[in-house]
Amino acid sequence: MRIGVISDTHGYLDGYVFHAFDGVSHILHSGDVGEDRILDELEEIAPVSAVSGNVDFGVSKRRPLKWCGELAGVKICMTHGHLLDQARYNVSAVEFFQGEEPKIIIHGHSHIAKNEKENGVVILNAGAAGRPRFRDVPSVAVIEVRPDKSFEIIFIEIPRRG
Repeated sequence: MRIGVISDTHGYLDGYVFHAFDGVSHILHSGDVGEDRILDELEEIAPVSAVSGNVDFGVSKRRPLKWCGELAGVKICMTHGHLLDQARYNVSAVEFFQGEEPKIIIHGHSHIAKNEKENGVVILNAGAAGRPRFRDVPSVAVIEVRPDKSFEIIFIEIPRRG
């Protein structure tokens, strides 16, 4: 199973995401969506689960503050990251989902892609997929889950326009 991971679109969905997410079975958006129409557009590719970020103007049933689910037999939890302790992001993420026992925790917020481990849990940030700000390198990620429930994370850079 291929799972698309996207974050920090801030109301802009680059068309390259449709290419990057070709063949994914589910999409996880880790917040700062911008407008729910972004989720509607992503649902043209595959079902979407999303969380609210600090600029999403409130929490909704479609975008809670945290989400946990099992995809292809792998427990995944997700939050935007603005509720985590930025001085110790990874430890804070594991504490935030204490009792859930995820294999992967996804967050956004920092606009910096990462694939790190904390206490045996993968901490994944796909980076920011919206219009580049600061020195962002726009990107998304794909989690490829194998039949034995092992997985690989692939980052896909979104080419800068113009």
